[in-house]
Amino acid sequence: MHIELDPSEHEEPTWEVRRADPGRKRRLDRRTRLILGIAAALAVVVNASAAWAYWQITGSEVAAADGPPVELSLRARSDLNKSLQPGTNGDLVVTVTNVNGFPIKISSVSANGPVTADPEHEKAGCDPAAVRMAQPSFDVAWEVGRNAIGAFNVRGGLSMRADARKACAGAVFTVPVRVSGVRENGS
Repeated sequence: MHIELDPSEHEEPTWEVRRADPGRKRRLDRRTRLILGIAAALAVVVNASAAWAYWQITGSEVAAADGPPVELSLRARSDLNKSLQPGTNGDLVVTVTNVNGFPIKISSVSANGPVTADPEHEKAGCDPAAVRMAQPSFDVAWEVGRNAIGAFNVRGGLSMRADARKACAGAVFTVPVRVSGVRENGS
């Protein structure tokens, strides 16, 4: 199908383009400066709060057998690709950030506090107490290089009770964990 328009039936849009005077500096009025200042302050507060919450959830340390504990950043949560359902087990995904100048070998991972659900599912009535690690501790053999990040999967690491509320189905659960390991020599 071909449609032809007669030029007399429509007009091309026209508008006037105004150019700024190159010698004139544009200044912000007092109200605009106040709004931008408040927005900047709020951005700082929100980002600081998010960083604090992240540290509270993920901060941990590795108990090194050959010396003092070593700081690591840990994040453990349910598998995003396969959500937990009532009465089932699911994988626990642990992300380890090693900012040290030496590699770490992790030998075990265990729970280190109460499990939390994502805010959407918690507001819907999910009780995160229905989810726990399937065992008190898991033996692992994870190696994280110096100044590196490692992501590891604990198969069947989480368990949801069969009597869990329906609101918990599909939720993302965050699990505070503690790992044990040793500082590796070399590298």
